Amino acid sequence: MATHVFIVNDTTFPSHLQYMFAGTGSQDKDKHVSLLADISRVRAGDSVVFYIEARKNTRGGFYGVFRVRNQDPCVHQCAGADAVEPNLGKKLIYRVLLEPLEVYSQGVSEFDALDRLPVYATELQWSLIYRKLKGRRGCTPLLPWEADRLVCLIRNANRGQIIAGSGYAGGLKWDADRRLIALTENRPEYPLPTRFAFDTVKEILELRQKRRAYEVHLQLYLTQRAGVDESLEPIVGRNLKWFGNEIACGVSMQKIDLLAICDTSRGPQYRLVELKDQPVQPGIVEQLEYYVTWASQDSGRHIPEAQKWNLQPVIVAPAHRHSRRSNWNAVIDAFHRFNDADISLPIRYVEFDVVNADSLVFAEVEY
Repeated sequence: MATHVFIVNDTTFPSHLQYMFAGTGSQDKDKHVSLLADISRVRAGDSVVFYIEARKNTRGGFYGVFRVRNQDPCVHQCAGADAVEPNLGKKLIYRVLLEPLEVYSQGVSEFDALDRLPVYATELQWSLIYRKLKGRRGCTPLLPWEADRLVCLIRNANRGQIIAGSGYAGGLKWDADRRLIALTENRPEYPLPTRFAFDTVKEILELRQKRRAYEVHLQLYLTQRAGVDESLEPIVGRNLKWFGNEIACGVSMQKIDLLAICDTSRGPQYRLVELKDQPVQPGIVEQLEYYVTWASQDSGRHIPEAQKWNLQPVIVAPAHRHSRRSNWNAVIDAFHRFNDADISLPIRYVEFDVVNADSLVFAEVEY
């Protein structure tokens, strides 16, 4: 189970509570592939925490905890006039339905969650801090230990007193004056259709034919299928326990395309996945070295228990037959130099191709 933070404000939060949904959007757009890739990582049963944006003289904070409702499809789309309903005042084009899980009345202020210094720097909420430095992103994944700490802060602020748990059938409302969630007798049904259809492979094919970038579509394909499609195991591993996309790592604002945590016989393995929509280049190893350094307990220490024997760099790229032989030889040399440095497990290199209109085919390549 993963935890995701959705951004709301005082205008939208009452509707989220009343109709039990979360969503993301980008100004007036009806389509935004990056945001769709974000919310497509959400699975039924995942946890959701709302972050109310602070305004002048108005305190922001984190409120929860809710659970993503089990429905098919998990993510649905609202376009045009529907995207501002019900009573939102702004467009939210991609949405998931929710139910109470461990809902508390009081939230945790942004200061307490992000600005109050803990004893150890590794206990800071780095995913949320980096998001604030970079700017808004509507659906942020929390690493498992970050989620545990944030939920613990909310729980402690309320002395463990849950107002709506799993199975609660009543309603919820936002008391803006007292800055808290309150109970109501009735919960109205979500009033909009929950259908959605987006042909990711078709769009990848069209973009490839036009020789246009499609890396974000490749990321979307993976977030839609990770943990569901066994053909992705060379990338995310077996026994997938958690994954997130666009994982910010450091104030330089570099981002890991996909971070996956899977169980192995030796314990958790952390897969740092770099995606490319062009044949791989030798310089990619510099990105992987930065990710490993950021994560490892030998250096950046941002992932607890991350060591050279359980950090697995993965590269996903189109078939190298489309590149010059001299370039491929340089790539292999770069891979070997990285592996010889012994800062992580050896690079796993996975190629993909589109063989039909329904799916991508992935194959690990020995080098």
